[in-house]
Amino acid sequence: MAAETITGVKHPTIVRVRQSLGQAGGGRATAFLVEDAKMVSQALAAGAPLETVLYLDPVEQPEEQALLEAVRRAGAECQVVTRGVFFRVLDLGYETATRVLATVRAEPLPASRLGELTNEEACLLVGEGIQDPRNVGVLIRTADALGVRAAIFTADSADPYSRASVRSTTGSILRVPLVLAESLLDVLDNLRHRGVRIIGTSAHAATACWDADLSPPCALLLGNETTGLSPEAQAACDLLVTIPMQGEASSLNVTVAVGALLYEVARQARGATV
Repeated sequence: MAAETITGVKHPTIVRVRQSLGQAGGGRATAFLVEDAKMVSQALAAGAPLETVLYLDPVEQPEEQALLEAVRRAGAECQVVTRGVFFRVLDLGYETATRVLATVRAEPLPASRLGELTNEEACLLVGEGIQDPRNVGVLIRTADALGVRAAIFTADSADPYSRASVRSTTGSILRVPLVLAESLLDVLDNLRHRGVRIIGTSAHAATACWDADLSPPCALLLGNETTGLSPEAQAACDLLVTIPMQGEASSLNVTVAVGALLYEVARQARGATV
């Protein structure tokens, strides 16, 4: 167990935690929060760079004590804190049933290292201007479910390390490499030079997704929820596809579209008839 129960937000550990989360000190966030024992356990299993784990006092349940000891063996700092400190770090303005928090160092993959993840079986996901952090999170979760090698988001997308996004990933953010692209066109050009076909989506495309060759290596490029892909992004694609719809809806949510397309990629990669 921790040697003391932290009772104030001016404790050096709490000051450091809040600074790493961008809550204090005016600096840029360098870490993100994972909440509850299940996600902290996932972080351990994934070998994520855990920094500090905070437990709500008292730590009495055997499973809580076991997780605390496992985290300490992994080398992360563990502290027990009072209710006021705990929910100040959670920074919600209200209390939840959560009893354990952990800060994980945010380590987006440099775009220059995408080549390490790219081979003839690779599929990557690229989001341009995805505005809703919950959509960003579900895209990461879907990428994880379908074995996508990396999720790439443009700088004008919502922050994948925000609370809404992290919670929407249900832990997948701990496993899927993330790239935050300053220049989308440079990233696409880099991928194309590595033999990756760039497949964009558009409601106005002439080719249905199941009539197109979506076999890896490929990168699926999805646009903003309202406006779709920019003209520049469309021009950078090797192929534009659409998901045919039969009802009256004008479009699909970007996360639904990605799920449908990734399953078609998986189907084709397994040798099914297109």
